[in-house]
Amino acid sequence: MIVLDTPVLVEILRPKPHKYLLEWLDAQDAQQLFLTAISIAEIFAGLESLTDEQKKAQVSTLLLEMLNQDFAGRLMAFDAQSALIYAQLYGRNSTFAHPLNTTELQTAALCQQHHARLATSEILRFEQTGIALLDPWENQGSPRWREEAAEYFIMSRKS
Repeated sequence: MIVLDTPVLVEILRPKPHKYLLEWLDAQDAQQLFLTAISIAEIFAGLESLTDEQKKAQVSTLLLEMLNQDFAGRLMAFDAQSALIYAQLYGRNSTFAHPLNTTELQTAALCQQHHARLATSEILRFEQTGIALLDPWENQGSPRWREEAAEYFIMSRKS
């Protein structure tokens, strides 16, 4: 099980996502990829600050399609068990070299609860939590680049 952190989702929603991220996504079992309600809330909150209404509507539509089609049934909610783990992480947060914000602590709690790895660009920030991490932007040489698959991945969100 792999949880996609907010920066991963933001990159996926860009008109031209980073090649290494697309390679990494292409190499994954889609059924093992999960989102958190926390990341979705962060992205929609960020969209509210956009002044370009057309861009806001376009990205909102793209995100909702991704949720309903690509991640149906794979959205993690922050629940009571997550809250207990969050409290433990919060208690240790002041001792972290890079203290985490509330949403980062909640994400780490969800990953710990579900024994999930977190796909993120923020490895240094999360490593002190003890959760398993991976950086999808790091080209590890294992995924095979398939231009047509990456193009399909992008185009399937635009239709």
